[in-house]
Amino acid sequence: MTIVEVANELARCWATRTRFVARWSGPPTADDQDPYPVPDRDERTPWDLGVGFELTAERVAGLLRLHAVDARSAAGARYRPAELAVVRRATPIDGPGPAELRLADGTAAVVDGGPLVPVTLAAAPEVAGARRADRSGPATPAGGRRSPSPSWPPTSWPPSATSVPGPASSLPAASGKTRVLTERARLLLAGRQVPPSLLTLVAFNVRAAEEMRSRTTDLPELHIRTLNSLGLAIANGSGPFAARADGRRLATIDETDVRRILEGLVRFPRRAGTDPAAPWLEALAAVRLGLRQPAEVEAAFGGDVDGLAAVLPAYRAELDRRGALDYDEQIVAAIERLVREPAARRRAQRVCRVLLVDEFQDLAPAHLLLVRLLSAPTYDCFGVGDDDQTIYGYAGASPDWLVRFGDWFPGSADHPLQTNYRCPPAVVAAASNLLTRNRHRVTKEIHAAPGRTADPAALVVHHDHDVAAATCAEVERLVAGGVAPADIAVLTRVNVTLLPVQLRLAAAGIATTAPVDGQLLSRSGARAALAWVALAATGRDAGRHAGATALPGGLVGDAARRPPRGLSPKLLEWMNEQRTVEGLRRLAGRLSSAKDADKVERFADDVELMMGLVRDGGDTAAVLRAVADRIGLGAAMETLDRSRGTVDRSAHGDDLAALEAVAHLHPDPAGFGAWLRRQLTNARVPAADGVQLATVHRVKGREWPHVIVHEASDGLLPHRLAVDVEEERRVFHVAITRGSQVVRVHAAADRPSPFLAELAAPGSPPEPPAAAMRPGTGPGGTGPRGTGPSGTGPSGTGDGGTSLFSSAGRNRTAATAAGGAGGGSDAHAPTVEALKAWRLQRARTDGVPAYVVLPDKAVDDIARRRPSTLAELARCHGIGPTKLDRYGDEILAAVDAAR
Repeated sequence: MTIVEVANELARCWATRTRFVARWSGPPTADDQDPYPVPDRDERTPWDLGVGFELTAERVAGLLRLHAVDARSAAGARYRPAELAVVRRATPIDGPGPAELRLADGTAAVVDGGPLVPVTLAAAPEVAGARRADRSGPATPAGGRRSPSPSWPPTSWPPSATSVPGPASSLPAASGKTRVLTERARLLLAGRQVPPSLLTLVAFNVRAAEEMRSRTTDLPELHIRTLNSLGLAIANGSGPFAARADGRRLATIDETDVRRILEGLVRFPRRAGTDPAAPWLEALAAVRLGLRQPAEVEAAFGGDVDGLAAVLPAYRAELDRRGALDYDEQIVAAIERLVREPAARRRAQRVCRVLLVDEFQDLAPAHLLLVRLLSAPTYDCFGVGDDDQTIYGYAGASPDWLVRFGDWFPGSADHPLQTNYRCPPAVVAAASNLLTRNRHRVTKEIHAAPGRTADPAALVVHHDHDVAAATCAEVERLVAGGVAPADIAVLTRVNVTLLPVQLRLAAAGIATTAPVDGQLLSRSGARAALAWVALAATGRDAGRHAGATALPGGLVGDAARRPPRGLSPKLLEWMNEQRTVEGLRRLAGRLSSAKDADKVERFADDVELMMGLVRDGGDTAAVLRAVADRIGLGAAMETLDRSRGTVDRSAHGDDLAALEAVAHLHPDPAGFGAWLRRQLTNARVPAADGVQLATVHRVKGREWPHVIVHEASDGLLPHRLAVDVEEERRVFHVAITRGSQVVRVHAAADRPSPFLAELAAPGSPPEPPAAAMRPGTGPGGTGPRGTGPSGTGPSGTGDGGTSLFSSAGRNRTAATAAGGAGGGSDAHAPTVEALKAWRLQRARTDGVPAYVVLPDKAVDDIARRRPSTLAELARCHGIGPTKLDRYGDEILAAVDAAR
């Protein structure tokens, strides 16, 4: 047997109270030492350890000492739990009978180092007596905790709330997960009399922690912590955790401070409408919480975080110099302290002897590693969660944590709750049918609560020609019928889709939250579209000499950049100085480059085309459709969107669709941009009594009597950019299970979501392609295989993690690597020189090093491929979504100039 198999077998024996004899051939050790020397520290970073890492030899040693008679010494057999009880003022009993000790209050007890299963004296006379008679024999099951009172636990509670040791409870939506967790804590403390110092209840966030505290006011001694407060306490050695040897107390910093530190390490270009720090924040999280290698993350970001592998240690060194921890570093610092300081680890494991962890499916890989380290060696962790609600895959969450809970926490059991107490039977049945199509999930049956009326009208799907109008009409009907706005939620896949609902309801005088604000106007797609609308509007009053019509100042450049035309920065500057179409054509005539002249002429043609559309009576909606389809902005934005690795926010294509959806609210193109800006600038989040407009991701765990799922249309559910259809199905499942009384689903009549057909009847998952990988594996997984000085994790970490980035991004990088850079060829030399000249100019303009604009490897690959379109450029090494959006047009211009 391998050492991992030995550890897992010992854990099974401990959890089930199975008798065994462990044979040790080494020399006896001193009383205060482990049964044998073990390597008990690891200096590597958490992303080098991986989520499956454990100190396996130390785990074996711990399991042997917990509940075993040590007969190695010639001086006689010893039973350490009994010795510790005596130290704590218990008195040995030498007379007949099963009792071994008398507690300080006079209670007779059997000493137990086993799992938290109550064993009364009446049930253990044989085994306890056998151990007392022959302390050199094998470890035997016995219990020393007092029996629970006859009224505890309540008979209404299911086995998953009361069974031990810690199982994984895989629970459906609205099954009372928080109540089960808090009642289990009450059972352990009051019913099983587990000392409060050994029990920690872990909430996913502050809101959940407050909810738990409100339900356990009768247990003031209960330790309730969020994941980050737990990590911070361990890192600082505060409270019951071991104090730091250096005596430091690390302060916490927020995102503003993080950005300031990054600005000292990375020179960000200053460009309107962009957030150059955003990809760095995401990349730092991908490494530290996702446990991914920095080089892998750097490559996956496609050039947006060049130098990450060097910046990360410098960033962490600056945090250390300041004595500070950011949000993610609280978890990382706790993990490092646990694996590097044996004394701190053992103290933390005593404090967290029993862990109750909420929302288990939402843990990032680093969170799971922290929980595993704390719960070792017995892994007594009660994980409460629902694999069918795993919708944060972009942040590292994975259904694998619950699907393979027994691998991460050996010896555990699975006790799914099967009753949904929130939703009406029609919703419960439809959600169950939907989820049968997912392959990677815990098998379970979900039923509605007994006594609820099976009303098919509780869930109705509408196919609408105008989805926004239908959604708003539904809200207005409910409010007119006496439903409080706060009892209504309108949920959708990405927030910008709610723009028409937000504006329509505001016009109707119905208070709502405001998920869409003025930031929309600065995003690339929306900004370009509005520039085109403004240019087109100048043609409304133009006569024959439309070419002489004055163009809005400063908008020519925004329109000329999108869709990309391969224009150099200087040429864009000259074009933006022109105030008429005739001026653009005169500029074209002065250019020495025939290619540049043709580009300017074609742009002038497009402007006149759009002006003619308005002159002929075209309204705002018609202009936006023409901009997307005839001018080509829609295809260009789709190319930008396809270069993204995740769908954690609205895409450019979603922005264009949202603008078109509100165009009829202000049909005059001349004032559309100003009108929309006023609407969004004045948008404010009202009091809590308004209709909740939100994405599904923002409301998981909440509920409303009336839920309207807006735009359950193909392209949004599943989102057209998503690579994991099972997660998209889980998103839809979470959406419909937010409703406690009535759920209405609105979809486009001409493109309904394929998920809608799956609500009617159960199905089966499709067969995976022959080369397909199980969800949650992906190249790289959660880091390298989890090896340590004393062995590997349950299955290594390559099997357990959810990739933070899409396979499309990885495949692009892999394909580029396979093709080679080819930068040394003489045939590519002119293009290389042109790119480097552009890069130098752009670096000087932005005030950043040249490699930040474009690294040499990217220059070489672009020169070899010589792309002529944005889509072709997106396939080049080092070109991620940010660089594609920021520099794409200029790079294409440089390549074109060198042809």
